Amino acid sequence: MFHQNTFHNELIALRAQGEVRLSEASSRLRLQIDSHRALTNVIANDTRIVQAIAEQRYAEAKSALEEFEATYGAWRIDLSAPDGTILFSSSNASPDVRHSDAFLQAALNNRLGFAQALENGERIIKLSRSVLIDHSRPAGVVVLSVSLAALEFEWPVAPEPIVFFDVEQLAFSSNRPNLLLLSRGQDPEIAAFNLTKSTRNRGLQLWQFRPPNGDFLEVIKAEQFVPHLDLTGVIFLDTSEPRATARLRSILVLAGAAVLGLIGTVALQQRRGRVFEQQYSSQLEARVEARTHELRGAQDALVEASKLAALGRLSAGVSHELNQPLAAILNFAENGQQFLARGRSGPAAQNLTLISDQVRRMARIIGNLRAFARQEVAPTEQINFGNVVASALELSREDIAEAGVTLDCHLPEEALFVLAGQVRLEQVVLNLISNALDAMAQSKRKDLSLALRCAGDTAVLTLSDTGHGIADVSAVFEPFYTTKDLGASKGLGMGLALAHGIIARFGGTLSCNNLDVGAEFRIVLPIVEGSNA
Repeated sequence: MFHQNTFHNELIALRAQGEVRLSEASSRLRLQIDSHRALTNVIANDTRIVQAIAEQRYAEAKSALEEFEATYGAWRIDLSAPDGTILFSSSNASPDVRHSDAFLQAALNNRLGFAQALENGERIIKLSRSVLIDHSRPAGVVVLSVSLAALEFEWPVAPEPIVFFDVEQLAFSSNRPNLLLLSRGQDPEIAAFNLTKSTRNRGLQLWQFRPPNGDFLEVIKAEQFVPHLDLTGVIFLDTSEPRATARLRSILVLAGAAVLGLIGTVALQQRRGRVFEQQYSSQLEARVEARTHELRGAQDALVEASKLAALGRLSAGVSHELNQPLAAILNFAENGQQFLARGRSGPAAQNLTLISDQVRRMARIIGNLRAFARQEVAPTEQINFGNVVASALELSREDIAEAGVTLDCHLPEEALFVLAGQVRLEQVVLNLISNALDAMAQSKRKDLSLALRCAGDTAVLTLSDTGHGIADVSAVFEPFYTTKDLGASKGLGMGLALAHGIIARFGGTLSCNNLDVGAEFRIVLPIVEGSNA
């Protein structure tokens, strides 16, 4: 019984460690492909490509594609016509290669196309983005092909097999080359993935796993779906070490019982018993100490890996979320200079106070982003939703005026209290206002409407504009989705994704839909029980 309990606990610990390693492998693969997503956007907006296509100077465009391929290590870069015909390629593509209509249609609809493919035995991830002439008319589609074999070459060595299966249950990526292209589906024409059920240990399924040209292993597995890649990651964990640990601990228990028995016979064999006990105890202590040292080293490595992942997520949002406070500081500083030039020290001092407030705001924003990146539970408090909206409008007042936008704002006289973070909620409202101003930059009619109202036990903020609307409403809250030009001044498409996550952490929802003219965003937050609503 003791042996079974120990073995079960060791299996649970092994599965937890495997889930961490699988999550790290999934994040590593996702980050590798995300870097090529950004590269696809850069190529599609490269002025050399756009001008060469507009003027049908295909030789220059092909040269630019070859330069991108050599610089960033892409497997192949194609430029296809809207009907799927390959106009030219960075390398000699097979004449039989043709991209699917759904894959190209995603790019033609101003979205980033994604597909998996096998070309001449090569496992390929394809990314597509339309090339727009005059920022409106698609003249072609850039298709960036990434070799999974090249990405897997950069992976660190892992003791356990990790396999990513596609929707057809084909082993599409793995850190073990001999497991690639095996199927765990029912297709008889594809080599089968040799994995069968064995026994169960208190709810944990054990499996018999046999890699090609290898021996059978007893394993447990952990699975994780990677939504952005449409792959399912599986890690296979050998149970031999948990069995050995359980066996060792059982031996320790038996040894303890034997020691007690020896103590009962100490009168007859005292000296012999002491020598035996000392030798045996020394060996056991050495084994336990070695095992403890190994476990501590593994734990330290996992903690460091988690810290690096958190730092990567934190840096992705800092530049975008600090734009509004920096713009406010610039406006206050310029106004302060004008007041000083006119000898009005009082208003200038007020502007300096406002600048200090914005600096403190930036410090809080950085703290919030750090908590968001590390997935910490940031503190919330009871705040007046109307005051948050009014503060955001005050910070955006000059931007609204400079853009020539007509503002229509309706805030209730009574206070609507919600449970949220003051700075984070204000950042979400500022982000929505900034996006609305950008959307109306080329519009003849520029109307911005904000309305806060009480709907039952929720507070609803509705923000609508008369801009160009949202091309793909279903993807607007996905990371890296944007309708703006690429560049540091235009954002990377992370603002709405971060805003959606912040509102969700407050227990609310952030949604959007297109109007006849423009788009409408809606924030719904639960009203704090007992507040004046």
